[in-house]
Amino acid sequence: MRYLIYFSILFLTVACGYGDRVHYKAVETQNPLLDIMQHDSLLRAIAADPAKYDVQIIYTQIDRDAQNTPHFKTYQLNADAAQYFYPASTVKMPLALLSIEKINALRRQGVSISLDTPYRIDSVRNRQIPYSIEPTSATKLPSIGHDVRYIFTVSDNYAYNHFIEFLGRENINKSLLQKGYAHTRIMHRFSISGIDNRFSAPITFFSPDQKVCYAEGEKQDATTYTNQQKDLRKGQGYIDNNDSLVMQPFDFSTKNYAALHDLNDMLQAVIFPESVPAQKRFDLSADDYNFVYRWMSIWPRESDFPPLKSPEYYDGYCKFLMYGDDTTQRPDHIRIFNKVGDAYGFLTDVAYIVDLERGVEFMLSATILCNSDGIFNDDTYNYDELGFPFMGKLGRGVYQYECQRKRAHKPDLSKFKLSYK
Repeated sequence: MRYLIYFSILFLTVACGYGDRVHYKAVETQNPLLDIMQHDSLLRAIAADPAKYDVQIIYTQIDRDAQNTPHFKTYQLNADAAQYFYPASTVKMPLALLSIEKINALRRQGVSISLDTPYRIDSVRNRQIPYSIEPTSATKLPSIGHDVRYIFTVSDNYAYNHFIEFLGRENINKSLLQKGYAHTRIMHRFSISGIDNRFSAPITFFSPDQKVCYAEGEKQDATTYTNQQKDLRKGQGYIDNNDSLVMQPFDFSTKNYAALHDLNDMLQAVIFPESVPAQKRFDLSADDYNFVYRWMSIWPRESDFPPLKSPEYYDGYCKFLMYGDDTTQRPDHIRIFNKVGDAYGFLTDVAYIVDLERGVEFMLSATILCNSDGIFNDDTYNYDELGFPFMGKLGRGVYQYECQRKRAHKPDLSKFKLSYK
């Protein structure tokens, strides 16, 4: 639904903690995104022709009532659930949530297991990788909890693969469909070429005294999936497995997919579970929510396990919106609960952004294709020239707009502040 908004002349007396002062015009518009994007030349060019860049944006304003209940108003630019983009690491978010959900289901069945229970992955097929030691964890052993930490702080590919072994591809896709995320499918692992993604390796969980507390053998997914989205063939060429240039469009039909609407809804289901139908929620306890909030929102420098130090892991390392083009340390009162993805030239971020001092909160999801030469799989993309500046400028532009936007009630954001204390 579109809403008619009347903007009065607004003058920034404070730069909202970042960037230049912006003066919003006294104009009538149906979509504040268009007004926000007019104040930067790069954003203005993209707003004028979003299809050229495969851009999709979803921006959600949040207003609280006197009881602190959130109410949402959403604006979109070129967002289309049927339009394909490669979601890259954003799909790690639902797998992390489903893994926590499965731990809870096993506990209800009487299995003595938790997020911190160590596990071992065995290999019974070609290219399956045995895994029983994790040097970056506090115990030096793998656990689902450590995998969750790793995918939200630095988007580790192998942690995502461990979720696939634990959940199985068939269960992942059935669960997401049952929750109503009909435009999302998980088809493959990351960083392992030639592996048969229909099969998930055996996994065994151990108690502290090394007794087996839960084990699953190999799982098989016999389902044949068909991607019904449009524009699955992109660009004008690609580098094949023999490092040869093939001059025809790259076919994404066998790749993972996730509509930006689905990813945005999944994030809302985690941040504001009471605001979505019960069907769309993930089965998390109060402690689980606090755990997820913490690891979604901390800066890498705040992580002990895994240890993530600057300058390699700067604050904006996995915070594309707001800080994707900025390697400096950012203020701790701004928190970004998000999941990013970048691969094949696609750059995506799905974020809930809060300023705990000013009482500002909003959701923002965006994706852009950064591949000016139209050649895929060549590792030559325009992230630095186009993607990161776009994400940073868009996030800061919406943040500055939100700092000026009047609210009837200042939100109580204490539950998010407590998540990282």
